Amino acid sequence: MDLWLLPSAAHLRGLALPDFATLCARADPLEAIAPGLDAALAQAFVLQRNLPWAALLAGTDRQSSTPWLAADLIHVRAEVAGARVMALAADQTAFDPDCLTLFEALRPWLADEAIEIGAMHGGRALLRCPENLGDPAVAAPDALLGCDLRDALPADLRWQRRLNEMQIVLAQQSCNEARFARQQPTWNTLWFWAQGSADQCPDLPIKAMATTDPLLLALSKQLGIRNIAFSASSDQPALRDLRDPRRFIQAWQSGLRPKNAILRCADGSAWRVKPLQRWRFWRG
Repeated sequence: MDLWLLPSAAHLRGLALPDFATLCARADPLEAIAPGLDAALAQAFVLQRNLPWAALLAGTDRQSSTPWLAADLIHVRAEVAGARVMALAADQTAFDPDCLTLFEALRPWLADEAIEIGAMHGGRALLRCPENLGDPAVAAPDALLGCDLRDALPADLRWQRRLNEMQIVLAQQSCNEARFARQQPTWNTLWFWAQGSADQCPDLPIKAMATTDPLLLALSKQLGIRNIAFSASSDQPALRDLRDPRRFIQAWQSGLRPKNAILRCADGSAWRVKPLQRWRFWRG
């Protein structure tokens, strides 16, 4: 069975692809789940816990039990009744020197908590974090965008304290003041997530993957899953990351069609596609 990761259902409706609308009408709708990559993978592959993304991004050996933690810079906008997540630094395609400056400013504060910055990739840092500090156990940043941060805070009060302390440090940085003056998003919150070690990564029942997502690329490297082009056919179970509408349109217009797959939208809605459903003319 394949897994297709797609844009939101509302976005798909706006693409005006009659063949895709017919396919969905004949497919079996699935129960909606929480948005985000973690929820989609957990549902499709019956995972008991989120994948250890930080350890995978760090490129550690599959047998390594060294714990890692990811920390992402995000922009939170204060509102009358909350604090909404408006932008993710890791989503930026262009180099942003402010991210490096902010992580360096945070380094001594993290060290006071026995947390070490192991690597930095744009707006994301990979941290060596002792397990005795607890697990933030929160949603990944891609599931936070547009949400009220208060609804996603870690249950562990120690991590809430660390989050508050990092916000104070970030608010004091001159580069964030300059960003505000330029009407750019200020990176005013550090989001800790993805705790785990590489030896916690399960095998997945897929043999091919089409993606440019850094998380999925790290996963495919760790599990030895071959990478294929977005429009390439595969006679083995494949994961196709078509969340970018442009990628989806290109793949669809090239003639690629799901035959035995879960189509999971970015908003959590989904359909189950099976070969014989094409005969359901009354639902087309």
